[in-house]
Amino acid sequence: MGVDLFFVLSGFLITGVLLDAKSRPLAEFFAYFYRRRARRILAPYLLMLALASCVFGVAWMRHWYLYVLLTNLLTPLHIEHPAAFGTLWSLAVEEQFYLVWPFAVYFLGNRRLRQLCIFLMLAAPLLRGSLHFQQHQPVYMLLPFRMDLLAAGGLLCLEWRSGRERIERHGTAAGLALAGMGVAAMLTLIKLGYATNGNTRMGNVLIYEACLFISLGAILFALAGWGVGWLRWRPMTYIGQISYSMYLAHMGIILLVSERIHNAWGAAAVALAITVAYADMSWRLLESRLLGRKQDMRADKADQEYETAKPAVSRVY
Repeated sequence: MGVDLFFVLSGFLITGVLLDAKSRPLAEFFAYFYRRRARRILAPYLLMLALASCVFGVAWMRHWYLYVLLTNLLTPLHIEHPAAFGTLWSLAVEEQFYLVWPFAVYFLGNRRLRQLCIFLMLAAPLLRGSLHFQQHQPVYMLLPFRMDLLAAGGLLCLEWRSGRERIERHGTAAGLALAGMGVAAMLTLIKLGYATNGNTRMGNVLIYEACLFISLGAILFALAGWGVGWLRWRPMTYIGQISYSMYLAHMGIILLVSERIHNAWGAAAVALAITVAYADMSWRLLESRLLGRKQDMRADKADQEYETAKPAVSRVY
């Protein structure tokens, strides 16, 4: 659910960033977007790979080419890799989305882009129901089967920009209704014995759609603005600020700590403390410095909106 929520939020924010940059010339539009993404993603990612190699070995480098945009193929292709890299599949889904979505936003008008979002939201469950694999990982980890989440975020962004007052007026009720339907569907599916690792066609369609309803409902509720002021509290914004490196490193840290501390609660507490400390150092010594080095010192509208909204994505996630 956390990853699903993040995908919807990412689709929402990235679509907004691209729409704001759409007035730029073609070459500048793409350079602007990919420069920003590289500056945000690459350095913490490479640092995590380097540190993990020191601890878990370098055997993963036999398939180094998959660690450039394709880490979501590791498990579906049964390629051995450190368990510490188990979270990287979702980063690959994001990166693959970044490769194609800027073209759609730049070359399509808002009406066509809205239609494309709806098409992708319908195509993903159809693919999950029609294509069946021996194991559930391909459906769980590959972009064609998860693109409905990112497209839903993009559609929500378009609706937010064209009818913000409508969402602020009705978003609380609509969000609660969507999330409630998703939770009810999920509880029903659990009662009927469906699970993602059960890998049934029906389960692969309905479980992920229930998650989409819950995630979309939660974001609609948040956009309406009622009862979400706690997300602006300093502890929440701090976690949001360092959450990217927390996500990258947490699995490896949990594995190392659990080998030495066998009490589950004690291991969780120590792993959390180490993860936060690592992410804090990564932010202070690496990420903040890279993000502060602006080639264009003019803080245009897209820069302001994205840098303000990005911590909100992370802290909700």
